[in-house]
Amino acid sequence: MVIRSCLTIVFDGSFYRAILECHVGEDYSVASVILGSSEPKTSLILKLVNNDYQRFHFHHVTDKTQKIFKRVNPKRAQRLANKAMKYQGISTKAQNALQKQFEEKKKVRKAKHSAEKRLINNLRYQKRVAKRREKHRGH
Repeated sequence: MVIRSCLTIVFDGSFYRAILECHVGEDYSVASVILGSSEPKTSLILKLVNNDYQRFHFHHVTDKTQKIFKRVNPKRAQRLANKAMKYQGISTKAQNALQKQFEEKKKVRKAKHSAEKRLINNLRYQKRVAKRREKHRGH
């Protein structure tokens, strides 16, 4: 009997999630644990696998049409992992939301600043007009 497992760490938009897949003979089971919003360190992953294995609640799949995995060359696996880790310019949902919030705040800040500037300029103009009228009153 061959037991094979695979641990994958993914970022789903707001949280990092650990997905553990186990192949025991023809049985397939999968479990998922939320790790948090910050990128998990290697020590946390090792602790999770070695000590906190009971946190995984496996869901058994008994479908006979499951995908059969063949062995991948280690160099190819490393190239694929590096390619997946490269930043390709696609931002996450959280980054998009923060950017949108920043743009909204920027618009509000600009509108407030321009309104204050208009008010200050209007007050200066009123003072200038009042001073000119005082000079020309004829006393």
